[in-house]
Amino acid sequence: MPLLPPVGRLAPTPSGLLHLGNALAFGAAWLSARGAGGRVLLRVEDLDRGRARDLVADAQRADLRWLGLDWDAEVTPQSRRAYPIDAIPTYRCTCNRAARLARLCTCRAARHAEGVWRYRTPPGEVAFVDRARGPCRVAPEDDPVVMRADGEAAYPLAVVVDDARDGVTEVVRGADLLDATAVQVRLYEAMGLVPPTWLHVPVLLGPDGRKLSKSHGSTGIGALRDAGYTPERIWSLLLPLLGLPPGPLEHARLDPARIPPGPFVVGEDGRIRS
Repeated sequence: MPLLPPVGRLAPTPSGLLHLGNALAFGAAWLSARGAGGRVLLRVEDLDRGRARDLVADAQRADLRWLGLDWDAEVTPQSRRAYPIDAIPTYRCTCNRAARLARLCTCRAARHAEGVWRYRTPPGEVAFVDRARGPCRVAPEDDPVVMRADGEAAYPLAVVVDDARDGVTEVVRGADLLDATAVQVRLYEAMGLVPPTWLHVPVLLGPDGRKLSKSHGSTGIGALRDAGYTPERIWSLLLPLLGLPPGPLEHARLDPARIPPGPFVVGEDGRIRS
């Protein structure tokens, strides 16, 4: 039986403008799906109601289109979806982050009526295959929060449920989320779902060695556009970080085996180096 074309996704969080790190990950996701004749979905991951903004989501769509990244369908935003936790083992936890890090939490053995819901992660390492790195074995560090105390779903649960119900068959994202994949594989297993394939691409760091983010060390795509950058120039900077020659995005053909591990540093002069 022939393999079905893959389904990839672009899943921006509308809490800040897109930056070069976002462009690298979303470009890789787009190339992976399109290069295999697959579909690309757009999903707005707006679970963080306090920070998500509609105007930011609109600006992100405009930046993606300007970069040449299109999609076949836009699926329901996370804020309009329900995320039941009946199918997975959970417990309520009242401890703060410091108590968890100090391993002082005893909530697993308690029956609290309040607090966040945590997924009761089975012990042991999780094995999965990364399309660039090959076989990986990762031990989940902690029981993740899957639902906040106010009943709002948390990212580890939402992303698994959404990718499954949206029919996503491949997840492409930054290597900083490699460890998070272990927990998500466990959640797929607990819910009896088939996990997607995984591809983690290099992370971009600022001059101080910290990861580029919406709030740290990164010029937004819109600001680069206003400064005279073209999409071709941006992709000529980013494609070599995926093991590809510089050039137009539409001519690139992603080969996961050629993707270097990174990370890469964006210098104060705007140049990217390993």
